[in-house]
Parts: sequence; structure tokens; C-alpha cells
Amino acid sequence: MTVPVPTDAELQFYYFGFYRALKRYRTVTLIGWSVVLTGCASVPLGWNIGRPGGLIELTLSGFTILAGLALVWQSVTTLDEYARIPYPSRQSGNGNGETPAVLGEIIEIMRDVADGGWQEAYAGLRKLKELGTKHGLRSLE
Repeated sequence: MTVPVPTDAELQFYYFGFYRALKRYRTVTLIGWSVVLTGCASVPLGWNIGRPGGLIELTLSGFTILAGLALVWQSVTTLDEYARIPYPSRQSGNGNGETPAVLGEIIEIMRDVADGGWQEAYAGLRKLKELGTKHGLRSLE
């Protein structure tokens, strides 16, 4: 009996692709929250509505906050959709249809990320690196 081995396509989707999706999520989320923080910090600048341009500055601050929140929302949605993409099941000629252990562990991480929040997403980055070391996969970096 042979131990099922993940195909290159499966590794590209589950291992490398999911890692890239998690890194993109982290980067875009940090940028989004930085934009929100910038918008919040600029609100006091436009607080004096009575002066010329005050209302415009306040409006721009509000739109900056909304833009940052839209970035955060987009990053969360993108990661959630990636984690929920149905990947084709294994063909019977490839390891008798059995799922390799490493893929089972990655699928579990994907479920945790899809059902969880930002802590699970950040933990997923660490867990993927640990799985790569544990199963002797190529480096993610």
C-alpha cells in the first residue's frame, strides 16, 4: 500500500496559494487599518466647520475612513472566498482517492481561518510554515 502524495497542483493551491492569500490578507488589512487611523486622526483638522474648507476637510476625513474600512472588508472577503473554494476531489488513479495527510491538515487550517477571525488567519501563517517543516515541503519564502 502506497502513502498518498499531494500533486503539484494540490500543493500550489493548498500550500503555496493559501500562504500567499494569508500574506495578502495580512498586508491589505494592515494598510486598511492604517488608512482608517489616518482618517480618524484628520477629523480634528476639519472639526471647525465655520472656517473656509472645514466642511470639505471633515468630509474627506470621513471618506478616508470609509476607504480604509473598504480595504479591510475586501481583504477579509478575499481570504474567506479563497478558503471556501471547492477544489476538485482526488482522482481514483492518484493514491486510490485518499487525501494525503498534509492536505488534510491544511484543509483543517483553512476551515479554522474561514470560521474564525484575524487571530486564526495570523496563526494560519505560522501553522503552514510548521507543516512545511514537518512534512519536508519546499520553503514558502
